[in-house]
Amino acid sequence: MSGTFTEAWYRLFLRVFPAAHREEYGAEILGTLMNDTPRRVPSLRETTGLVTAGFATRARKAAEGPVPWWADGVHLGLLTLALANLAYGIADQASPWWLAVSAMLVIALMRGWSLATLPLALVVAFSTSRAMIFGFEATYWAPFFGPAYYNWISLAPYGLLAAGAVILAARRSRNLRTRPWWWLAIPAAALVLAYTPDVREYGPIWQLVRAGTEGVLLLAGVWATAVARSPRWALAAATYVLPGVASALTNPPTSAQDTGYWLTLAGLLLVMAATATRSATRTLDSSPGR
Repeated sequence: MSGTFTEAWYRLFLRVFPAAHREEYGAEILGTLMNDTPRRVPSLRETTGLVTAGFATRARKAAEGPVPWWADGVHLGLLTLALANLAYGIADQASPWWLAVSAMLVIALMRGWSLATLPLALVVAFSTSRAMIFGFEATYWAPFFGPAYYNWISLAPYGLLAAGAVILAARRSRNLRTRPWWWLAIPAAALVLAYTPDVREYGPIWQLVRAGTEGVLLLAGVWATAVARSPRWALAAATYVLPGVASALTNPPTSAQDTGYWLTLAGLLLVMAATATRSATRTLDSSPGR
């Protein structure tokens, strides 16, 4: 295998690092990896180390950025709620209008547009709560409305979405981080599952993909919390997980599989919260004067 391919391989995974870090240290890192050897096979261990170091650098950069940890945590939590809303809309084959509003909300959050997020989040919250506000007949309003829920516990995620959007829009400094485009892989996966033959809506394959995605993201949050010593990921995870846990406590699951699912998510959230608390304690203990 040529050294040209090996170098291209490592350059590809160098993109895991932030752009500024690549510009400053990329050539040095690449030179170390190639080790002045003209021909060699890419190392799986070195590739894994490269990816791990890249994500660790991104996590630390996020924790050191100008956005306060709580605002960044709320922002990320709202993005996960908006992505879930869009994915469910795709699975339900909702009206194009509802899908368009849901998609615009996701884009606004990804780009960090807090003022654009607010009206979209309020529209989503109003649409889902219209039956609770105006009565059962509101369910059958014009078809461009989204799903309507009949109990407050089901509306909790949308209430958090609206409340969080208000908080972010009310900040004196409204600069928020932009999120990478790979988040769109979640609605893309929902689109594939919705139109794949023999895949039942909310069936076993859907549930497996959902649980796997949530598990990977929560585990990544635990790791990022430990690396960067910031509670922002724990706050984001709580924003996403707690409404579902509250719903499961109010209406207990009928199967052991669903019970295990919610216990797993709650357990990962607790681990993340404990990691954030321990990291904060270590930071205080290591501060000057202690």
